[in-house]
Amino acid sequence: MKSLCFAFLVAAVASLHATDEAPPKPGFFQRTWNATKNIGKKTADVLTPRIGSRTRDEIPATTQWRNLAVTMKLDPPQVRLSDARVIEVIVSVVNHGKTAVHLEFPTSLRMEVVVKADGGKIVSRWSDDQRIEKEPGILLINPNERLEYSAKISTREMTAGRSFEIEAYFPSYERLRVSRTVVPER
Repeated sequence: MKSLCFAFLVAAVASLHATDEAPPKPGFFQRTWNATKNIGKKTADVLTPRIGSRTRDEIPATTQWRNLAVTMKLDPPQVRLSDARVIEVIVSVVNHGKTAVHLEFPTSLRMEVVVKADGGKIVSRWSDDQRIEKEPGILLINPNERLEYSAKISTREMTAGRSFEIEAYFPSYERLRVSRTVVPER
């Protein structure tokens, strides 16, 4: 009976000792196979942009957005309707901060240019003549980097002597906006 109790005690201690040991680590091929099986589960969340979760006017309240400067240049600067049928609008965004800023867009449209009359009525819109794909995209602006976009708008709806406001903005980020007032001459 003593030998039976002793054998039982040895078996119990051996089983306790066996659970303290770490399970053997998988080898190279097992780790590779597990990574291949789980590739769609783990990386899909990282690579999928969160475009649908944000409203159009919402911009994160971080200091990095204060470091973006938007400027506009018109070519020609003085519009003469007899000479110019098209005005080229060049919009630049510069990151003056120390960290990179990323911009998310739900479509292929990155910039919008609108021409408004005196009362605020929209006379023409640049994107009306552009092909826009429903393909989301992300732009990353590194520190001291500049993005530049150009758009050509028609002067056909403008009349001499009246003031028109040319406004450029990024559709997903309403705060990144710049405008200039133009009074065309004959």
